[in-house]
Amino acid sequence: MDNTRKPLIQLGIKAVFLRWGTPEGSHRTAFMSEQLGTDVQYIYITSKRGKFIAPIKYFFQMLMTFVFLVRHRYQLVFVQDPPIFAVLPVYFYGLFSKTRFIIDSHTDALQASWWKWTLPLHRFLEYRAITTIVTNDCLREMVEGWGAHGFTLEDPPAQFNISKPMVLPDSSLNVVMVSTADYDEPIQEVLQVARDLPDVDFYITGDFARSPYHSGVVESAPQNVHFTGYLREGYFALLDAADVILCLTTEDNTFLSGNNEALWLGKPLITSDWPILQKYFNKGTIHVDNTAADICRAVREMKDNLADFKADIRSLQKDHRREWWEKAEALILLIRQAMS
Repeated sequence: MDNTRKPLIQLGIKAVFLRWGTPEGSHRTAFMSEQLGTDVQYIYITSKRGKFIAPIKYFFQMLMTFVFLVRHRYQLVFVQDPPIFAVLPVYFYGLFSKTRFIIDSHTDALQASWWKWTLPLHRFLEYRAITTIVTNDCLREMVEGWGAHGFTLEDPPAQFNISKPMVLPDSSLNVVMVSTADYDEPIQEVLQVARDLPDVDFYITGDFARSPYHSGVVESAPQNVHFTGYLREGYFALLDAADVILCLTTEDNTFLSGNNEALWLGKPLITSDWPILQKYFNKGTIHVDNTAADICRAVREMKDNLADFKADIRSLQKDHRREWWEKAEALILLIRQAMS
């Protein structure tokens, strides 16, 4: 496959990538759409969350999705999951049209406790999809255990148009922690590392002012920790200015988008030592057990051998670019067979 072109456009397949939500925080959707050659559509009436607003929001977004599909008559629809309810109007539309669909299921959709009650709906819809794309083989095996077709495809190669480069103040090492201020991030451990390494500057993304999981962390942080807040602009410029990217989770089978962003920016990476992360990020990376002592060890090792880690992450870029397009070629073949 010529990876300088968009394969679905080459094949004349009119396709769209649907996401219920705002464009913010949807890097995988945007990158997948760009590489495969689909339109992209964000459908939402509000970005607010809550168990009371969700049913109302989802009802209107189902109607909006159905109307959108009737107007544009796509042949193929990729749908981001969660929420799995975004797939329902696509499925119903396909009952009286020739439109086929593919589900792009993120880890939370299949593993998070608050989505467990939707698994029967997952089984129903995934059995009727061309395939369900997941980010690791554990989730693929789960999907295939339901009798559906699963396809492992990690986050795609990305190019970042950074119009305004960022310059960070001089430091012995600038570390950017990619964070969403969520429950699975060992923030207190990182703050302890910062206390132990006062000559290293840490920049932590995410909206901690609104986080229910990390109250008081901003006030208790040492002076070499800088909380950036949620960055609508300048996010990739910040990552590009870093010496090292730090991206951690306490949840297994989670393919972290921040890791992928570090990879394609060519930035050495410190991440958690879960098996899927060890397997995929196997060069230019140090894996840690999420304790302050182990994270501190990793930062020191990065500082002492930064040039070697930079060379290794660039080597990993080449490996995974080739591997991703090989998988994409297999996915396109699957689509051609399903739609012929």
